Amino acid sequence: MRLLVGPGGVGKSRLAVELGVQLGPSWGVIEVRDDAESDALPRWRAAHRRQVLIVVDYAETRTELASLLEEVAADGGRDTRVLLLARSAGEWWQRLGGGSVRVRGMIAEAGQGIELGPDEGIDSPDGEVARAIPHFAKRVGVASPDEVRVEFGGERPRMLDLHAAALVAVLHAAASNGGQVRVQVGDVLEELLGHEQRFWLQSARAWGMLGGGSGLAPVTVERLVAAGTLLGASDEGLATAVVARVPGRPASMDAARVAVWLRELYPPDEGHEWLGRLRPDRLAELHVTRVLNNAPELLDAWLAGVEERQRRQALVTLARAAQDHVAAAGILERLLPMVVGEVGSVPAARETLAALYQALPYPSDMWAEANALLTRRLADSVQPDADPAERAHWLAGLEVHLGELGRHAEALPLAEEAVTIRRELAATYPDRYRPDLATALHNLSVRFVELGRPTDALPRTQEAVTIRRELVATYPDRYRPDLASSLHNLGVLFSHLGRPTDALPPAEEAITIYRELAATYPDRYRPDLATALHNLGVRFSELGRPTDALPPTEEAITIYRELAATYPDRYRPDLASSLTNLGVRFSDLGRPTDAQPPAEEAITIYRELAATYPDRYRPDLATALTNLGVRFSELGRHTEALPPAEEAITIRRELAATYPDRYRPDLATALTNLGVRFTELGRHTEALPPAEEGVTIYRELAATYPDRYRRDLATALHNLGALFSAVGRHAEALPPTEEAITIRQELAATYPDRYRPDLASSLHNLGIRLSQLGRHTEAMPPAEEGVTIYRELAATYPDRYRRDLAASLHNLGIRLSQLGRHAEALPPAEEAVTIRRELAATYPARYRRDLAASLINLGIRLSELGRHTEALPPTEEAVTIQRELAATYPDRYRPDLAASLINLGIRLSELGRHTEAVALAKEGVAMYKTLNGQDPERFQEPYAASRELLRLLTEMDHQQGAGGT
Repeated sequence: MRLLVGPGGVGKSRLAVELGVQLGPSWGVIEVRDDAESDALPRWRAAHRRQVLIVVDYAETRTELASLLEEVAADGGRDTRVLLLARSAGEWWQRLGGGSVRVRGMIAEAGQGIELGPDEGIDSPDGEVARAIPHFAKRVGVASPDEVRVEFGGERPRMLDLHAAALVAVLHAAASNGGQVRVQVGDVLEELLGHEQRFWLQSARAWGMLGGGSGLAPVTVERLVAAGTLLGASDEGLATAVVARVPGRPASMDAARVAVWLRELYPPDEGHEWLGRLRPDRLAELHVTRVLNNAPELLDAWLAGVEERQRRQALVTLARAAQDHVAAAGILERLLPMVVGEVGSVPAARETLAALYQALPYPSDMWAEANALLTRRLADSVQPDADPAERAHWLAGLEVHLGELGRHAEALPLAEEAVTIRRELAATYPDRYRPDLATALHNLSVRFVELGRPTDALPRTQEAVTIRRELVATYPDRYRPDLASSLHNLGVLFSHLGRPTDALPPAEEAITIYRELAATYPDRYRPDLATALHNLGVRFSELGRPTDALPPTEEAITIYRELAATYPDRYRPDLASSLTNLGVRFSDLGRPTDAQPPAEEAITIYRELAATYPDRYRPDLATALTNLGVRFSELGRHTEALPPAEEAITIRRELAATYPDRYRPDLATALTNLGVRFTELGRHTEALPPAEEGVTIYRELAATYPDRYRRDLATALHNLGALFSAVGRHAEALPPTEEAITIRQELAATYPDRYRPDLASSLHNLGIRLSQLGRHTEAMPPAEEGVTIYRELAATYPDRYRRDLAASLHNLGIRLSQLGRHAEALPPAEEAVTIRRELAATYPARYRRDLAASLINLGIRLSELGRHTEALPPTEEAVTIQRELAATYPDRYRPDLAASLINLGIRLSELGRHTEAVALAKEGVAMYKTLNGQDPERFQEPYAASRELLRLLTEMDHQQGAGGT
């Protein structure tokens, strides 16, 4: 067996024909047609005993080739030779090598094949044309032209081009009756196609099928040939169906007769095909491309409902055509949605697979699996003696696609191998490969982050930055954009590591570079500047600097609006993402009313995008819906917050059902969020199932990828405990809270910067859970440990963690009070007020609510110490704040105001001011009555309690009025 490889048009088929001729009459030749591989040799042996040469063209596309080779091996090698023709030896050839021992021996003997290059056997292009002309002239039956001038242009001609040029020269000479003939090699296929078209019309006229009211128009004839070539047909019925798909055939003309004409036009070779096809293949590909480019609507009509084999033939034909014709690439892109199931596994040459890969949509959930399959096949098809950089290229592509599928553990070794290859190349050829090494290091760091190993990612990212700084020192114009990208990524990585202070400088340096680049090349770099500004806002937010976070976020929006106005398809998604981010920034500033419009605008954009490109944008729509629910919640509009949260769940469930590795984590997060929305509505029974389902999903994910998902599992457990607490099931709230603490303690021991804040939050919650169970002594240690951690964090990152320190101090005071340690409870309550007063002075919209809560708490602590006169001012101040908040955001703050009015009534009653106390209590009860009418499940208990307190205060007021005490 021998394997002959080379691109289309170099003469593989011609060489096979010549070999058959030279073997002589004692040898038979079988040209094996598609789908005839398994019985080709048995059929020959049934009729002949002589020697046979088996020729298999397009061997890389033959799904039954292994069966043929098994038959040859079983034949004992007696007078049987196999010649395989393919455009390349690749993954398909390696896969054949996994067959039986006998077949493996045949593969090993053939090695990597004999390669025919584009100029193989072409000593002189002019001479090759001159040698071919007499043969074509004899075949056509005309005299050879007297003089032929061949213009080759800039392209290196293949053997097919030269033979086509010779044929065109002969045809020109016959038409011009001698003289000099001039031929341009670049146009010969077009000219041959013109001659073929005249042949079709002459044949159709001879069959009585052309012209007139009941005949075929010339354009219909061209389309019939194209459809037959693109789809093929294995029997007469399928061929008739192909004809029926071509518009323009008069109703009176029998489709079956047209199919017979088409068969006679290009008779099939012996085998399973009933329809032949236009030859050579490059001419067929040119014709199909021209017809479908001129009439794009034909593609849907031809492909709808055809057999899988016909879809595959169309796919391979257009992928081959795309290697030579730009228009074919566009047609291939339109074909792809019709052949989703075939793309990843279609048997084809390496070059064809590469053309398919280039045509696949990216990024795309629908095509993520096909992208991964193709890149794996392309990586596996790289020959052992090929340039290592080529394997590194495909490995890098494969690991990116696997990452998109959520298969990060599979992607990691590929990323590591790509780094190893490129490091070795960079050591030998630093100028050529150090940029590629930096890219590979970046990709490897992404894989580590996705696997929950940011510490392993950091040195790779820092090395990428170092390499690119050195490259910029030598070639600033070329590599400054890459350096800015690496700095941007370094900032994101520091953020993942819980080092927000370290994250800010590289983010700011990236902005500086992008501003300079955008000033010079605005069209090229303003999008990058907008992305960097978007992320700078996130970095400031992580530092607890929401005022600083807003300007870069708004500037990013401005840029994206301008870009989207000019290039809506390209930049509206980025605009929507930044609008969602702007809503979060306003929320951080305590401006929920300002946060709502950008969140709603983002939803509008994503809905429109998802309606057109559901595969690409439904995940983004789900994220935006989740955020919209949060925005409604912040406004106290809990009923309106629920529908977007539920819609997000619907989308996430559908995505997770199709792409579980990628979207189950998002589903789990959305389920936890839905539980919170139900709780806000007082629908506690409905809140728990989604939260519990979210924990179940994260538990399964964490069992497989502990580094990646244990943090998320801890968060889901933390939230589940809070939900159990909200529904009054305090005993059940404790285990998930304790499990969350265990996980976070282990994580914080390994990554303290990243996970100590989460641990402090869980400790804070554990104190509350234990307190709710009446285990006040046990509640103290976690509450105190939480305060200790937040003090240390706030000392390093005051902007980020002073608010958390204040919250933990607020609750520590409550824990001490529950133990009757009232004197010790006062200092943390006072410190919480001090911190929150400072925060509210800087960010009033964000922190005045928290300040009011701490002022109420301070009043209670002072009251417990019998300092009733001192308890009144902070309580009054709290009511003042909450009246102002409720006037602006009544849905959100009226419950707080109602509780504070009741509390102020108690403080006044303690001072003997019972009439004032009753008036405030009545106001509070009236509010609770309204709230209870709107949401009885949530407000029934506080409404009942406030009425009982009002009754007691009223009695006291009456007693005081009657002269009692």
